[in-house]
Amino acid sequence: MRRLSMVLALGLLMGVAAGFAGCEAKPKRVDEQGRVLLEGYTVSRYVRVVRQESDRVEGGLLRIRTDLKNKKKENLWVDIQVVWKDAKGFEVYKTNWAPLMLAARYVTTHEIVSMRPDVADYEFRIREPAKELKKPGR
Repeated sequence: MRRLSMVLALGLLMGVAAGFAGCEAKPKRVDEQGRVLLEGYTVSRYVRVVRQESDRVEGGLLRIRTDLKNKKKENLWVDIQVVWKDAKGFEVYKTNWAPLMLAARYVTTHEIVSMRPDVADYEFRIREPAKELKKPGR
């Protein structure tokens, strides 16, 4: 019995430690179709997707236009990635994470066009930028 209570206490402490170590909750989906994903506390709190539209452009390519509002009093940098999917929902390809500066209390429009006409759907991801790496010797 004593061993069981020690194992449970250790498990509880490890869970609390993981919380302090930076483990975050699941990303927040902010639209009905589940296409927009906000990752991280700052992004979830200060970035609002005002509007998002998609259409086909010349060559059958899929275009996404997204209006993002920064609710902070300061400029906010975010990273954006788009995962392009086929008609069955499987990933065809994804973009690299790209930085975007959202001006303080302003709506910024982001536009991206797929590189292939066979994409049918997408997932639009927004996250806090990766922390800068410290240079050795500093």
